[in-house]
Amino acid sequence: MNVIRDLISGAWTGALDLVFAPICVACREPVSTTEPERIVCRVCWTRCRPLPAPRCDRCWGPVPAREDPRPKCRTCGEWPAAVRSIRSAFVMGTEPRALVHALKYGGWRAAAEPMSARMAAMTWPRDVDDEARLVVAVPTSRSRLRERGYNQAVLLADGFARRTGRASAPGLLVRTRASATQTALHPGERKANVARAFTAPAAGAGELRGEHVILVDDVWTTGATALACSQALLEAGARVVSVATFARVIPELER
Repeated sequence: MNVIRDLISGAWTGALDLVFAPICVACREPVSTTEPERIVCRVCWTRCRPLPAPRCDRCWGPVPAREDPRPKCRTCGEWPAAVRSIRSAFVMGTEPRALVHALKYGGWRAAAEPMSARMAAMTWPRDVDDEARLVVAVPTSRSRLRERGYNQAVLLADGFARRTGRASAPGLLVRTRASATQTALHPGERKANVARAFTAPAAGAGELRGEHVILVDDVWTTGATALACSQALLEAGARVVSVATFARVIPELER
């Protein structure tokens, strides 16, 4: 019975490939039907760059040559101690930007699967591996949720949690007010734009209390959104927050 089912499934997949040939959402070129991943081609993945070394052990921010980020990194030195670790799978560039755009604005929900798989492969400090068991997505506003039909951060958080053996915990963090898009704002404006824009409902306080939470978003730019979310989680009783994103904007490399 299983053999017959596999034959039927294979024939159906082959027929779909003839009619709807898989196309890479990043470069828009055809993807070979023999590839195990059909959303993003292998070439585009090879063009996605990891964050460069040397980098800070805590925040993975770039560290100038011959400079020791300890005891105070230029990027994370002023952050609360309870914000433990920041990790991003790739530097923002042409291919990562295309993937984020396809997921966030193009309706390509399926792109979250291979993207979250790369996030799940990131390395963390041992205490994060040992302690963090809850995964929380950065929430979006109701208007954007209606417009897109989904929150891309939730899709990434679900895939990340499933692949790392953690629990995705929707509803533990909510956005209390809509804010202007962060895209064109300077760092100080970004921080003001999201100040007190998030809260953790009292109903989830028991689930958060004493936990090390991993917060998930698609992109880290200045960190304003993630830090505002972290503050809300910590005020609600979380003990520590770490952050995972698919891409990270590094202005020095962008220039």
